[in-house]
Amino acid sequence: MAPELSEIDINKTKKNRLTVTFEMNSKTKRLHKNEWKNTCLQKMSSTLPSVSEVKQYISVFICATLLWATSWFVFKETVLPGSDIFTMIALIVIGYVFGHTLERYTTINPVVGMTLVGALGRIFSPKNFLDNPSANGIDFHLRRIYPVIILTKGPLSWNWKYIKNNSVKVFTLATLPWIIECLTTAFLTHVFFAFPWYWGIHLGAILSSVSPAVVVPTTIALGSKGFGVKNQISLLVANAGGLDTAFTEGMFGVINSAIFSQSPPIYRIVKALLAIFIGIGLGVTWGVLADFLPDHSDFYAPAIRSLHIFAGGTFIMYAGGYLSWGGISGVAIMVCAGAAATRWARRDWPINNNPVSEVYKLLWRIFEPMLFTLSGYFLEVSEITLKDFGLIVACIFSALIIRMLTAFLVAVVNGLSVKESIFIAITWIPKAIVEAVLVRVAADSLWTEGTTAQDRWIARHHANMIVIAILLTSTLGSILTTVLGPILLSNDAKVVPEDLFQPQTCSVPPHSDFVRENNTLDTLQYIDAQ
Repeated sequence: MAPELSEIDINKTKKNRLTVTFEMNSKTKRLHKNEWKNTCLQKMSSTLPSVSEVKQYISVFICATLLWATSWFVFKETVLPGSDIFTMIALIVIGYVFGHTLERYTTINPVVGMTLVGALGRIFSPKNFLDNPSANGIDFHLRRIYPVIILTKGPLSWNWKYIKNNSVKVFTLATLPWIIECLTTAFLTHVFFAFPWYWGIHLGAILSSVSPAVVVPTTIALGSKGFGVKNQISLLVANAGGLDTAFTEGMFGVINSAIFSQSPPIYRIVKALLAIFIGIGLGVTWGVLADFLPDHSDFYAPAIRSLHIFAGGTFIMYAGGYLSWGGISGVAIMVCAGAAATRWARRDWPINNNPVSEVYKLLWRIFEPMLFTLSGYFLEVSEITLKDFGLIVACIFSALIIRMLTAFLVAVVNGLSVKESIFIAITWIPKAIVEAVLVRVAADSLWTEGTTAQDRWIARHHANMIVIAILLTSTLGSILTTVLGPILLSNDAKVVPEDLFQPQTCSVPPHSDFVRENNTLDTLQYIDAQ
């Protein structure tokens, strides 16, 4: 028989067991704590710039500094610190840095940060540098160049095969929500602000343009993980959004010319009807010429073709404005790029992966911070009362809700599920690129004679509403698309349509380069269609 344990021995055994358990729990807690620290450190390190990126930033900084220093030999005091031009350049640089920093650490598109920097610069700056004729002239002429880059880059990347096979779905989603929001905006601005109907339609034609560049990188990222692959949601958003931009360019150009052109009414009506068709004709002609000249095997073909399209686009932008045929230029540029890209694809230059598209991606990287930072600078907070701000927000979001409902119904009718249709409606929220380009167009288009004080007030109010719309809708669209995408889209990782992640070409093998190492997608890699 085993000897019985005394009470002291039993207490010692219990105490030893408790000590061991406590030590094990402590070790487990330390392990979990270390794992959590390591995870946090890994996440933080993944968002920090790589060595390659740091070298790139240093190179860009050195080049920019030397260019600015060189400009002193030409412009002298005009570009020194304290001058309006220097302030303008410094604000653009801050906008670029802040915008891309915001993108790196959040899900918000960099255009929001750039626009916000411009708006804050206007609020806290003791002097408006746009009052300087030179700075104002630079901004004015930059807005003739932005559309050439934007409207060329998008069509160079469109998936024409997808558009052809899904024409009804793409075209209805591109046009019907646009029409509904434009008319709703016109009605609401008439009710809330007593805008004349033509002013309301003018503003509606600007605010009705969706900006797929804000959400397409996210939809591509979701697609790479298998979300929404079965119904090719990312292709639908990108291509329908691109055609929405094309529709905006054609319609707004016609509307703007019809309202502000100082010519007989009959002439304006005829011109409006002909503008889009003439733009298509010019675009096809110039695009075919870009394929015929120079020879496709020419070593300098990429550079010459890039200049060919840029020179033609810049000329038509200025000529269209001078002749008050604004509807022609945007359509001609987009059709030219689309026609040229389609013909190049037959000669082993794949769409969205050809040398010319790479040139325009680089140009957009340079001009993007200029566009959004300077556009944000047009927000005049001093002219907005609290009541006005409330009415502006109500007007923007009321029209937006009706637009989203229209997009949802169009998606459902075209065979998408309810959840996918909700996601499509969410991707139709952001407003950015077209709005930024046209932020000052109302003030620049005012009649030389007969302009009233109300017209000038409305033109300024146009700019305020556009900047507020960019800040609110781009932020909201970026966040909702990222957060709700995995919830609303089914994971179809096993079902991958063969043309989803392929450049369109006759002989180049398919490949995919959509996802960066840290899963943060670069908007320049995709169709932003703007």
